[in-house]
Amino acid sequence: MLTGALCQALIVKKEVSPDRYNIPEMKNVTIQCPDDCHACCKVAVTLDLTAVESLMIYLLNRDVVDLIGEYTRLHDDTGYCPFMIMDKCIINTYKPTACQMYMPFEHEGKPMCFYLAQNKLELQEGNVSENSMNSSSYDIHGFMLMLQCDIDKYLSHSFFKNIYEGTLWWKNNYFSLPEDTRICLESILSEDHIGLQLMDNFKFEEALLAGYKTYTDILENHPVPTS
Repeated sequence: MLTGALCQALIVKKEVSPDRYNIPEMKNVTIQCPDDCHACCKVAVTLDLTAVESLMIYLLNRDVVDLIGEYTRLHDDTGYCPFMIMDKCIINTYKPTACQMYMPFEHEGKPMCFYLAQNKLELQEGNVSENSMNSSSYDIHGFMLMLQCDIDKYLSHSFFKNIYEGTLWWKNNYFSLPEDTRICLESILSEDHIGLQLMDNFKFEEALLAGYKTYTDILENHPVPTS
């Protein structure tokens, strides 16, 4: 169960993270964030990152995680995410799904996202563009939550409040995972024989559909405020 769930999470993250927008028939799919905004990259923003997702972020970004320690103290006064260096997200390709969910959409002719909307109080209920959900990241988020529920009994830490906390925890605890689990994960990362077989056998579209259902079920039970 543990190995299967973590391997599925890693395959999904590798496959779709670089492509935020996946419904081309919807309008405004290429709206860019406002210049120098970074509203969603501030430490005050809590992601409720699952252990599954934080492990994927760690594995896909290990080459930069070790470099971040020396920079963290430089962010004490700015309040920015430690992965925001020189106004650039250095883990942008494989950043958390929660970050991708807050993509910009058009509102009264300009880019808007929920963080900006909360700051400016510009969005009222029923006045949110449907394009705000034009992303596979919502499906991935639901899928990660589903996998987390499956493996809660195997992992001692379920949720993290931010990216850095999660990556540091996994840096120190990754080798506490069973050896077979780590072998399979590393094989997926390196795309050798075992990893390729796992990826070939993974039913990608079914996973996203399951994730979409999980996420919409969560919304129905716990509606997200829009003002």
